[in-house]
Amino acid sequence: MRITNAQVTRDTIARLTVNSSRLAEAQDRVSTGLKVQKMSDDPTAASAIMQASSGMRAIEQFRTNVAGVGSALDAEDNALDQVGSLITRAKELAVSQSGANASAQTRQAAAQEVKALLAQAVQIGNTRIGDAYLFGGANSPSTAPFDVNQSNVVPRYVSIVAPAVTPQLPQGMRSVEIAAGQTMQGAHDGDAVFVQTGVLQSLHDLYTALNTNDMPGITTAMPELDTAFDTVQSLVGDVGARRNQVDTVDASLDAFESNLKTLKSGLAEVDMEEAITEMVAKQTAYQAAMLASSKVMGLSLTEYLR
Repeated sequence: MRITNAQVTRDTIARLTVNSSRLAEAQDRVSTGLKVQKMSDDPTAASAIMQASSGMRAIEQFRTNVAGVGSALDAEDNALDQVGSLITRAKELAVSQSGANASAQTRQAAAQEVKALLAQAVQIGNTRIGDAYLFGGANSPSTAPFDVNQSNVVPRYVSIVAPAVTPQLPQGMRSVEIAAGQTMQGAHDGDAVFVQTGVLQSLHDLYTALNTNDMPGITTAMPELDTAFDTVQSLVGDVGARRNQVDTVDASLDAFESNLKTLKSGLAEVDMEEAITEMVAKQTAYQAAMLASSKVMGLSLTEYLR
């Protein structure tokens, strides 16, 4: 079978094209540092890379959620510390006004200070983080949970959402996802911190007793304040434990992200020394093919001229 010059030319060009393409791919791997740039390069590796990238994006969202919980717990810890200080001052006033040296006038003055303490407690209860109230609960995070003017309802000082006739308690701890299928709760709700502890009620009772010069009422308010203080301190301990959990989860996310980055790097990135060696080999092969092609093409032209 006779091999024509046209066929030789086609075969030569085809070999040059293949070698040129291989060289271009090797050069591209060196310049980008990537060995998998499209699905066809390595379907299995490309799929694993996509999964790793998806996992890393999820971790970023989880980390944002965890940071939000950490901020809420830090804010609650600060708020509880302030509440503890308010109760401590109220107890000092109650003790000082329960003795024989106290009078109706001193109790009136002390009542005004307790009233101010009560207003501060309500203000702390309405602490905001961003657009949400820290102690607003899950049912009304965008509504101020307490109102210092709502002293004529039970429980006292809880906001009333018109036209309701009973207080809507700020209940429900807001949860966020910290890992696939795992959630973490943020700050306690206002009901747990200010109502169930008796903080607002005990301050209100002390204010009423002082304002009306009610000695038995002052005596009754003192153990109420003690109970409120102890309950708040138990919440402080719970917040501290969950803040530690936040740090643990954050560290776990860092470790998981590091593993995913290592996996993705191993699948997608080239060993630069190997890539350069490969490129040099491909370049040498291409140059050799060019040289051989020039000789073949030159020989074919000579035969044609004969």
